[in-house]
Amino acid sequence: MKIVQLISGVGVNGAVIQCLRLAEGLAKRGHDVTLVGEWDSWIQSQLPGTNVKFRFSDLRRWPFHDLKAMAQWIEQQDIDIVHTHNTRGQIFGTLLKMFTKVPVVATAHHTKLHAYWMMKDFVIANSDHTRGIEINWNRVRPRNIETVRALIDHTPIPRNAEVLRDRWREENGFTQNDKVIGIVGDVCPRKNHLLLVKAMPEILRRVPNAKVAVIGNRCPRYMPKIDARLNELGLRDHFHFIDFQFDIPNMMRAIDLLVACPTQEAFGLTPPEAMAAFKPVVATRVGGLIESVVDGETGYLVPSKNAAALSAAVAKVLENDDLAEQMGVAGRARFLEMFDNYRNVIRHEEIYTDVARRVLRREVSKPVSLPKRTPASLPTAGVPPMVYHR
Repeated sequence: MKIVQLISGVGVNGAVIQCLRLAEGLAKRGHDVTLVGEWDSWIQSQLPGTNVKFRFSDLRRWPFHDLKAMAQWIEQQDIDIVHTHNTRGQIFGTLLKMFTKVPVVATAHHTKLHAYWMMKDFVIANSDHTRGIEINWNRVRPRNIETVRALIDHTPIPRNAEVLRDRWREENGFTQNDKVIGIVGDVCPRKNHLLLVKAMPEILRRVPNAKVAVIGNRCPRYMPKIDARLNELGLRDHFHFIDFQFDIPNMMRAIDLLVACPTQEAFGLTPPEAMAAFKPVVATRVGGLIESVVDGETGYLVPSKNAAALSAAVAKVLENDDLAEQMGVAGRARFLEMFDNYRNVIRHEEIYTDVARRVLRREVSKPVSLPKRTPASLPTAGVPPMVYHR
């Protein structure tokens, strides 16, 4: 098939990474894939060495020059499917339907209220929670939407994992005896880092050597609140703020426990990334987090905004190494069960084919037959491990 992946934005976030991994996975399956985006964007810089082509577009919606030019190019290239990501790309793709009959598939990476979702030919939800929001809020027809799990890094655990773990800890100010709690993602109100700050005094009462690795870009309007509360509670030395990480698997192997405590979350990439590294997870019972974390088995789910419940769950895991190991093994098994990257890419391929046949009423080219690839190698080769700026 001839496929366009249309993505807006110059930076990097979860949607951008998912688009990149999907584009490369489809190209490895023998499809002709073109990524349409902005010049000098992060995603463009990742394409050299892959089989994914790049086409520049400002994605301007008014006047219609960009839309008309894109529609003309799509017709000339006999494109079968346009797949859109990120809000500006979603709107551009919806308006593109005024100028071309080529079907538009969209991935819902969030749970915001937008009218354009019902206008897509098909919607791919990143979680069952997101799927429900799209049906109930955005009025997407149930037959036009399906949940397809995210592509998660399956990088094999290296033989020198312990050396890398120790090095990461030393470089980021942690000792080998520290019990390191990781919280990964933009430091912003939605991620609710303040909840972990409030829970930390009780955690320290039970686990005195607990430390927190706060990994993510910091929101200027939220950080003053974090700083004030840390100073008030005398917790400054227990929180280490670390810039975004390119090697997420190595970072996950270096921590002892992942905390994800947002107030709302469409899916949540960090819990399965931690589970892939045999780490237990304590998460708030919101959105898509309840789909990956099994309460009492791979970690614990706690009520949102409940600092006492969060501290109790975190301390319980950190106090008991056997429990943490047991949950880590269970989490790894669930990760492998839920996140089959090879099957994920094939399912996208099947959806494209079905939608193109339904909308265009014509046959579409099939992918080149290739030797079967392992789930680990298909979508991640050539793509850096998950970067968060989420």
